[in-house]
Amino acid sequence: MFSFGQHPLIALIFSVATLILIIQQSITKHHFFKFKLISSLIITFLIAGILIMYNEIGVVEWLKDVSKELIDWVLFFIDVLILILLFSTVDFSFTAIHYQDELNKTIDENKYYVVLDKKDKIKNISSLFLNDINAHEKDVYGKNFFDSLEIKYRIIGLNGEELLKDDIKKYYQDYSKKAKPDTKSKVEIILQNDFGIELALYLIETPLFSNGKYKGRILIGEKKSEENLMGIESDLKEASQELDILRSRFITILEKTNEGIYFANLEEGYIWFNDVLVKKLSLSGNNISLDEFYKMIHPEDINLYRERITSNINEYDLKYRFNTGSSYIYIEERGKKISVGKAKELCGIIMPIDDYSFSKTQTLLDEMSLEPEMYARLKQLESEDKIFQTVVFKVSSVPTINEKYGRAIGNLQLAQYVNFFKNNFVTDNQIYRIGGLEFVAFITDYRKMDILKNNLYNGEKILHSKSTYAQEELDCEVFMGIASVDDELNHKNCLENAYKAIKYASNPQFKSNFAYYKDVK
Repeated sequence: MFSFGQHPLIALIFSVATLILIIQQSITKHHFFKFKLISSLIITFLIAGILIMYNEIGVVEWLKDVSKELIDWVLFFIDVLILILLFSTVDFSFTAIHYQDELNKTIDENKYYVVLDKKDKIKNISSLFLNDINAHEKDVYGKNFFDSLEIKYRIIGLNGEELLKDDIKKYYQDYSKKAKPDTKSKVEIILQNDFGIELALYLIETPLFSNGKYKGRILIGEKKSEENLMGIESDLKEASQELDILRSRFITILEKTNEGIYFANLEEGYIWFNDVLVKKLSLSGNNISLDEFYKMIHPEDINLYRERITSNINEYDLKYRFNTGSSYIYIEERGKKISVGKAKELCGIIMPIDDYSFSKTQTLLDEMSLEPEMYARLKQLESEDKIFQTVVFKVSSVPTINEKYGRAIGNLQLAQYVNFFKNNFVTDNQIYRIGGLEFVAFITDYRKMDILKNNLYNGEKILHSKSTYAQEELDCEVFMGIASVDDELNHKNCLENAYKAIKYASNPQFKSNFAYYKDVK
C-alpha cells in the first residue's frame, strides 16, 4: 500500500472501506462522527478523481504533462490519511465492543433474562438462568420457555393467580394482540421445586416490535426463594405493626391532650383542628379551608402571618388576633414546617391567649397567696434559722401596656412574668402578691440564688424582656431588690432590707434596675 507506483484503485478500496466503517459506527453508537465522516468522503472523492485522471493520462492532451511521480506522492499522502482514520475508527470500535462485551457478561452472570420469539421459543438466555434450571444451551434453544422452566421446577402460579403451565401457555397465545410498543409490565412466575418449596421469578417483560409487527419479548429480573419471600413478608408485617402502634399512640394523644393541635396542608389548601381547638375557637368543624382560616385572622395581622409561614424558617412562633365569631382574641401559634416529597404541611400547637392562657394566668394571679401568707412564711423561715433570700420586684411597665393595648394584654404580660420568675427561681410556691404590681418571693435553694445573680449581672435581660403580639412588640420593665438573711446579724430585717434595695433600684439616678442590699447599705 505504501509502495510507489500503486494503482489509485487500491487507495479507493481502502477509503471506501473506512467510510463504511465510520458510517456503521455512527449508526451503532447513535452519534454522528462529523469530522471523520466528512474527511473520509473528501478523500474518497479525491481518489476517485485521481483514478479518472490516471485512466485518462495519455488520452487527454493536457494530462500528458502531469508527472506520474507527483501522483504517486499524492497517493502516498492520502494513504497515510486513510490509515490514521482507519486506526482511530478501529480503536474506537474495539473499545466499544470491549465495553459492550463486559456489560453483556455482567448481565449474563448476574441477571435472569431470556429472549423469546412470538411463539415463546427461547432465542437467547443468560448463563445464570441456564445454571439455575440445570440445562445447556442446546437443551433449551428453540424450545418453549415454560417447558424449559419445568426441566427443574413446577409452575404453579402467575401474577398472584394459581395457574399451571398449560394455563399460562394459553394466556400468552393472544399476547401479540395485547402487546404495545414501548411498554413494560411486571411478571411474577411462582415455581415449586421437588421438595415442595416455593420460589418466585420477578421479571420485567418488554415486547419487541419490528416495522410495527410483534416479534417476541424480553424478560429480565431475579429469583427469590421462599426464605426471601418470608423475610420480606416478615419485614412488611413488622413495619405494619410499628405503623399501627404509632397510629394508636398518635390517636390517643389527640384524644387525651388538652393542647390545641392543628395540621395545615399547604398543597391541598385545608387545615385540621383537634376538638380542643374547635371548642375554644368556636369553629364549625375540624376541617376548614385555608382561605376560610385566613379570613378569620385580623386584617392587620394576615400579612405578617403569611410572611412567616412562607419564609425559609422551619420553626416559627407568632401571636395574632383571631375572630371567634363574637370578637377578636389573641392566639399564639407554635409550629413547624414538614416536607415529604411534594407534600408540604404545617403542624403544631395553637393556644388561645384570651380564652385559654389568659384565663389560666388570671387564675394564677387571683389565687396567689397574699401578704398575710407571706408574713407567716417569713416567720417560719426565721424560726428555722436557715439561709434564704428575699426578693421584692415590681412590674412597672404594666400601666403603660394597659393604656396602650388594654387591660387584658397588661394582665397577661404581668402573669407571664410572674409565672416565669416562679418557675425559674422559686420552690414550693414561695411567691406572694403584695399589691397590684408588687410581689415578694423567698429563695431557699442555693443554686437558684446563683442563677438569679448570674442572670442579673449578665445584662439584666430578665428585667427588660420583650414579647410580640401580632405586629406589636411589648416591653416589660421590672425593678427588683434582693436581700439575704446573712446581710446583717439580725436576719429578721431581711424583708425590710429587700424593700430598701428596690427603693435604690427604682431611683432614676441608680445605674441598674436591681440592687442587692449588701451592695447599697
